Amino acid sequence: MTCVNDKGQLSPTQRKLLEVIDNNSLSIEKISEQTGLPMFKVRSNLREMNQNGIILEQDGLYRINP
Repeated sequence: MTCVNDKGQLSPTQRKLLEVIDNNSLSIEKISEQTGLPMFKVRSNLREMNQNGIILEQDGLYRINP
């Protein structure tokens, strides 16, 4: 799974995660709760987005990379 499609766009799930994170630092649990997505899906997408520099993780909290 790549972070962006061939048009350079994030997946709908990843866009939803970014909308929820916005300017906050949130845990996987809180993101899952606010999106209604299962934790495994949130975790795998956040890991991929972190590896691609889109978001940052610190002490179990995720935020958008400025």
